[in-house]
Amino acid sequence: MAMETGTGGLVMEGRKGEEVETVLSGAESLERAVGLLQEHGLPDGLLPMQDVVEVGYNRETGFVWVTQKKPIVHNFKQISKQVSYGDKITAYLEKGRLKKLTGVKAKELFWVSIVDIAMDESDPEKIFFKSFAGIGKNFPVKAFAKGA
Repeated sequence: MAMETGTGGLVMEGRKGEEVETVLSGAESLERAVGLLQEHGLPDGLLPMQDVVEVGYNRETGFVWVTQKKPIVHNFKQISKQVSYGDKITAYLEKGRLKKLTGVKAKELFWVSIVDIAMDESDPEKIFFKSFAGIGKNFPVKAFAKGA
């Protein structure tokens, strides 16, 4: 069963009655992705994606996906870091956290997969990024504000 959301999307019933929202259209899809980040206490510029074609969100499990036309590399100028965003990003969204993240890599000496992004509970001005190897680093939240 599906219902229109009024924002160009659909709310569908998934397995076992789970509510799954899908927004299909460029600007509205990107707006919804940014809105989901903000609703969960994450910076609005954390996913500076382009040409987004789909955003999906399962409210029951927190699973979220964002699909863009092609992968991009973004330079976060305030922290001098390049981050690669694949054509499909997936994660489980919680308050202040993206866990089991796929499709995001940061440039260190080589490209490193980022699997967890979380607000630092001890310092709300910091955000923590963790790699697949379990190594992590804190950065200032303001570096991930939209347009920063």
